[in-house]
Amino acid sequence: MPFNQKKRPKEQVELISFFDIFFILFVFFLVTSFVVRMPLQERILYIPTPENTLGRAQIVVQFIDEANVFWLDEEVSSLVTEIEENYGYLSDTRLRDRIFDELFNQNVLTLEELDKKLSELRLRANQNPDLEYFLLIRCPNEISYFRVLDVITAISETSFRNIKYGCVGGTFDEIRQCRRIYTVVEIDADGNRRKNIRIDF
Repeated sequence: MPFNQKKRPKEQVELISFFDIFFILFVFFLVTSFVVRMPLQERILYIPTPENTLGRAQIVVQFIDEANVFWLDEEVSSLVTEIEENYGYLSDTRLRDRIFDELFNQNVLTLEELDKKLSELRLRANQNPDLEYFLLIRCPNEISYFRVLDVITAISETSFRNIKYGCVGGTFDEIRQCRRIYTVVEIDADGNRRKNIRIDF
């Protein structure tokens, strides 16, 4: 006499787990594609902004460590121009090192000095609503994220919301070891010539 086989219910695919896996893979794809694109977009960095819109300056705040930042704004173009004129006979590598050393000596700020710079920037932005500023914050992974939030909070307290910002990952050594730092002359929308700093990574 044959044994009666118990009928087992057909196993169904759990759609909830499937959607969870799909969502995780989708997020992973977005993050990795963004990380891959960022180095390509950041091979060249202009200071001030490459759009050449008058009244719009690009400021780079590079975190070095928990206590110091490297501040670059449109004022550094005159310093780089002077070094290029005085030491143009140097090889590209030595000229880059000379420029970097001068920028390092004059533009490394403590967090207290950074707060003062941001306060001055905020004051200028509040006094003239037509001025727009773009602040690029570069931060290595080792730095506590609340340091970046402090900067964002400081520049967000403007009356006209005319300080915009972007955040990217990046280390101070990447700037130190860049291929070249030099000035380029560009024409803005009004036909005015202006000098920008260009950093080739």
